[in-house]
Amino acid sequence: MLPLCKPPHSNLGYILSTLDSKFLTLKQLQQIHSLILTNGHLASTPLITTFLYSCYHSRNPSYALQFVYNLPSSFSKPSLWGSMIKTSLESNNLRDFFTCYDVMMRCRNYDANIPSVGMFASIFQYGAKVGDAQLGRLFHCVVVKWGFDSDLVLQTGLLDFYAKIGDLRSAKKVFEEMSQRDVVACNVMISVLGKHGLIEDARVLFDSMLEKDSYSWNSMVSCYFKIGDIDSARLLFDKNPVKNTISWNVLIDGYSKCGYLNNADNFEDFVTLYNRMRFSDVRPSQTILSLILHCCASFCASQLGKTVHGEILKWNFNHDVVLQTGLLDFYSKIGDLSSAKKVFDEMSHRDIVANNAMISALSKHGFVKDAQKLFNSMDEKNSVTWNSMITCYSKIGDIESARFTFDSNPVKDIVSWNAMIDGYCKSGHLNHAEELFHKTEVKNPVTWNTMIAGFVQDKEFLKALRFFDHMQDERVRPTEVTMVSLLTACAHLGALDMGEWIHGYIKKNKLKIDAILGNALIDMYSKCGSISDAVDVFHKLQSKNIYCWNSIIVGLAMHGYGNEAIEYFLSMKKEGVKPDGVTFIGLLCGCSHSGLISEGKMYFSKMETDYGIEPGIEHFGCMVDLLGRSGLLLKALELITKMPLKPNAVVWGSLLRSCHIHKDTELGEHVTQRLLELDPYDSGNYVFLSNLYASLSRWKDVDRCRKLMMENGVQKVPGWSSIEVENVVYEFVAGDSLHPEFEEINGVLVEIGKRLKEGGYEADTGGVLHDIDEEEKEMSVGYHSERIAVAFGLLRIPFGKVIRVVKNLRTCDDCHNAMKIISKVYEREIVMRDRNRFHHFKNGVCSCKDYW
Repeated sequence: MLPLCKPPHSNLGYILSTLDSKFLTLKQLQQIHSLILTNGHLASTPLITTFLYSCYHSRNPSYALQFVYNLPSSFSKPSLWGSMIKTSLESNNLRDFFTCYDVMMRCRNYDANIPSVGMFASIFQYGAKVGDAQLGRLFHCVVVKWGFDSDLVLQTGLLDFYAKIGDLRSAKKVFEEMSQRDVVACNVMISVLGKHGLIEDARVLFDSMLEKDSYSWNSMVSCYFKIGDIDSARLLFDKNPVKNTISWNVLIDGYSKCGYLNNADNFEDFVTLYNRMRFSDVRPSQTILSLILHCCASFCASQLGKTVHGEILKWNFNHDVVLQTGLLDFYSKIGDLSSAKKVFDEMSHRDIVANNAMISALSKHGFVKDAQKLFNSMDEKNSVTWNSMITCYSKIGDIESARFTFDSNPVKDIVSWNAMIDGYCKSGHLNHAEELFHKTEVKNPVTWNTMIAGFVQDKEFLKALRFFDHMQDERVRPTEVTMVSLLTACAHLGALDMGEWIHGYIKKNKLKIDAILGNALIDMYSKCGSISDAVDVFHKLQSKNIYCWNSIIVGLAMHGYGNEAIEYFLSMKKEGVKPDGVTFIGLLCGCSHSGLISEGKMYFSKMETDYGIEPGIEHFGCMVDLLGRSGLLLKALELITKMPLKPNAVVWGSLLRSCHIHKDTELGEHVTQRLLELDPYDSGNYVFLSNLYASLSRWKDVDRCRKLMMENGVQKVPGWSSIEVENVVYEFVAGDSLHPEFEEINGVLVEIGKRLKEGGYEADTGGVLHDIDEEEKEMSVGYHSERIAVAFGLLRIPFGKVIRVVKNLRTCDDCHNAMKIISKVYEREIVMRDRNRFHHFKNGVCSCKDYW
């Protein structure tokens, strides 16, 4: 406690220094009061105001009231009352405020200048700040009673108060009743109109203003951003003749919140905008520089980011921890870990956010031990810290350390659970992920999305769709990310009905179809056999990236529309989109499936010369397929022997399929030998050679192949076919008799056999691998999985609807011929996706023109 005794020579400096103490007792305040009274020449309004503040800070407001109340009439009490009222409001003590106000009003009998305009302005300012609508409205009535309602300052204060508590009606009334509307009042009104979405009214008021300051322009720009009208906001910004730092801050912050800066297509415009700001003699704020850094990090814009780093040094912001952390994140995301470390080492103060960013950077670049060392050195850790380490371990596949960190985390939040579930999913431990998922008490959309994406990644597509059903049962709103995963599942399953339902859900719930979701829709429709819908989605996309173009070109190629794939490739060039390796895979596949030999050769030769893309193993595989299918087997073999890359199983496999098509046993045996050298455990190689021998009735060679498979422990991959009926996907294998409706299906198969013979069908039993009589062979091919799936479709899918079947292997010649006749005699369109491409059977004809 501060001792206080009367000094030999009392002076103003001593009294003021004593009042600066944080806390004084009532006795000490009384002693100072005595000093002021006994040294009348020291008494002044500033000293008395300081004394009153000290009373409040020492929690003796009642003594302050007593002090003012007993002051001689020579002092200007209105200013003192105003000071006390302001102090009580700043202390957020309404009880002291009303006590003070009550005492002040009792003094009105002695001073006609009480109350004052300034005092009411403080009250309205406080009401606006804390959102106390009742207090503000109460004193609005008091202002009217005392006749201050025509005062411009108070009217503006009232307008601001009603604006900030969201009372548009009262704000409008105050504004309309103002005797004079200055620029400040108009600015407040523009803000409140914009806040309530009345942009047209705000613009009318803005245009009517004879005088506009920077705040006027900034408020109007902000209004447009609030409704997402980026173009109008930018147009108004460009017209603003009084731009300042806040103007640029409003523009860049508006762009950020509207998602404009999330789109790579807008990045060039953003760079131009930033350069304009740099050369306009405007000192950028830390907020602007932070937003720009974030944008540079998102798009890996290394040059611009380094320029921003220079600006930070130029404006002496290099000690700002937020900007330093932003720089650290930027350098990490562009892959410059040494610069990220340098920024981190130079930080004078490293808060928990900076440490977390550094752990994330080290984790991203695989420096797990360094990340762990920093983690262990941190005195303060939050959920982000623990989650970063969980993610760090998960990335390198150390799932045990990730789980240990998760279990040790004392501040688990939903992100912690999601990070651990994601770690399990990405490491292929779906059972542990699902177990943890069910233990999570609070789940958000990310939790569900992570599990659904995990099932898709693990090719558990049916489980992904079932999880989505559970998600709906729990009334969790799906996001765009959910839709992308589900569409991927539908694409692999060929589940068009479910895919169409998801597309409808996206439209109904107005989810944003950006390039990523649009690409997923294109891919789904293409792989589910509806290429027309894929094309429709493609053309409706407002923004298309390289992946969208590739998906539509590959989709057209899969469906045998080689010429159309070329047309889209040419359109892609006109749009200024640079093709990549995937583009040419689609292009060459399209040429191969459509027999466009010269076109395929031309584009293959132009890949490197015209587009700077070095052909990869996949492109050589496409060319071998193109030449082989067209019967140019020796040309295909020559290409393989001369290619600069070591041919893999895919390349030799393409040639082997061509040998089977063209019945070239000698070359087929040579190719198979190469394949068996590359992978002696791939059953497909044995099956292709066996089929080739079987087609030529070389049964001893077929048996030799079978024995060789058994000796090497190789098992044939079972063929299966799937079909979607009423949003449920059914799978069948060859000779499948376990289905609960098999008797009905078998009845349809028998009927199909009869009608096929009536339609002129003769079974092609050349591919049957057993030396059995022809009748048994016919029975064997008659129960291939795709035949069973189609029979089930005829049984369950209404007439007029397309029957869609997905097969995991290449469809055999016999089934291909049978499908053509079934489509004609049953007047049904059948769309089949096998391992290589799509077949559209209609009126006895296949879209592949028997070239597959």
